[in-house]
Amino acid sequence: MGSVNHPSVLTGQSPRPFPARRAGLALGWLVLAFLGCLGSGCAPARTALPSGTEPPRVEAPIHLVLLHTNDVHGQVLPRLATWVSKEAPPEIGGLPRLAAKVALLRKAEPEALLVDAGDWYQGTPEGSLDQGLGFVRALALLRYDAACVGNHEFDHGVANVERLARDSGLPALLANVRDPSGARPSWARPWIVLRRAGVRIALVGLLTTGTPEITSPELRAYSFTEPADELARVRSEIGSQADLIVPVGHIAVEEARELARREPGLALIVSGHSHTYLAQGERVGDTLIVQSGSKASALGRVDLWLDPKTFAPLRSEARLIDLTEDPRASGEPPSADLAAVFAAGDALVARASAELDVVVGELAAPFLRAVSGGVSAPGSWIADLLRARMGAEVGIHNRGGTRCDLAAGPVTRRELFELLPFDNDVVAMDVVGRDLFSLVKRSIETTRHTGLDFSGLTLFVSRGPDGSPRLERLEVGGAPLEPERAYRVATNSFLAGGGDGAVELERGTARQSDPAWLRDAAEGEFRRLNRVVPPDDAARRHVEVKP
Repeated sequence: MGSVNHPSVLTGQSPRPFPARRAGLALGWLVLAFLGCLGSGCAPARTALPSGTEPPRVEAPIHLVLLHTNDVHGQVLPRLATWVSKEAPPEIGGLPRLAAKVALLRKAEPEALLVDAGDWYQGTPEGSLDQGLGFVRALALLRYDAACVGNHEFDHGVANVERLARDSGLPALLANVRDPSGARPSWARPWIVLRRAGVRIALVGLLTTGTPEITSPELRAYSFTEPADELARVRSEIGSQADLIVPVGHIAVEEARELARREPGLALIVSGHSHTYLAQGERVGDTLIVQSGSKASALGRVDLWLDPKTFAPLRSEARLIDLTEDPRASGEPPSADLAAVFAAGDALVARASAELDVVVGELAAPFLRAVSGGVSAPGSWIADLLRARMGAEVGIHNRGGTRCDLAAGPVTRRELFELLPFDNDVVAMDVVGRDLFSLVKRSIETTRHTGLDFSGLTLFVSRGPDGSPRLERLEVGGAPLEPERAYRVATNSFLAGGGDGAVELERGTARQSDPAWLRDAAEGEFRRLNRVVPPDDAARRHVEVKP
């Protein structure tokens, strides 16, 4: 970020005028220097200040440090960093490593802020215990200054988020959401002002507006304001109470870029949701956008230097610190604060491990979420499972519902949980052909969501001049789709409720629910087969054709 020579729009303040007394002294020194020049050939070394005066003091910039995380998703244990090495992946991340690094940095920077940009607990067995409360309490032991509410905080409904905010000690922020009465939720603050190094910093919580489509149906009765519009409202609410405003948002990088374009005076935006690893941040104009990947694999650090008079940003730097060091390897006793975090994490692991570290079968080849030939292997296998379990003609699964890759070899219940962490059950319904076509077409032709995988369907897809896909026609069980005919479709309860914008499934009739969670159904299939072979029939499911 370059030097800013205009008043900071973050503070609503004009630059403080230079005191008249100092201005007069400065002018006097300039005159004396000029006269000295006339008599001495301008030898600067011989120029002396008037007796009893001191050189003007240049105040150093104010230095602020902000530490940040996002999308921790209940990660107590370290995981294997296969993106570093597939042959010998090192362990990375987890709650103890995160806590130890935060403690170490706080020793050097006692006034550092620590913030989180949402999605606290959902995604691991440990995170899901007590619907997230145990893990969120453990996370709060790191003494966060603020934590934005993420979309997955709502997976068990609004009342559970209120319970988490009330009972965990984590300082929840959420500004741009209104309940059905039009009020902000009472269980979270919209913003908080904290003082560091003499600077009043307002942290503002902003949540992605796509949340109602990707979590509990309760949220569809709530209204979401665009982050930039809400920030303008918050600015007026804060008024002169803060010198600097920093959004801490569970908003994807694309949304953060739009916020930076619409609010070019922002020095910093802390983002999340898209799980983006921004090693040195990203700049849009003078705004620095940061995000630290996901799963507590890295801790973000931002250094800000501000003008000591106007608090205008002068310079900023961002970096990510990979959490590869095991804080227990040295054998040194931890501090009392760290020991509390370690104990809380160990207790969660012990509770989860008793049932979850059990092998349920094996994979003949890896389950990789990457799309090959237009389909995803684990998504296709799950869609096949849904269709077979419910005796349906079509199976549909959302790719965003499969949350990790699985290596070939033995598969534990824990790994299946991490593959399918959401508490979704299996639903069958009747869907008319035209709605089925509409659903598949949107999945193929738009990028709003992660896409769908199918079973029992053959998609015939062409490519436009720019390479964009276009759905030409559909076959069900090898026969052309009939627009007015009702087809029996099996899916997960998230999509069945209209999640990811699947309004066509929300309209489905003659519904039948299987009481088993989808991950339990997957475990049953692993146990039945003992050895699961990932589907390799991408060419049959997704056929490229000429327009």
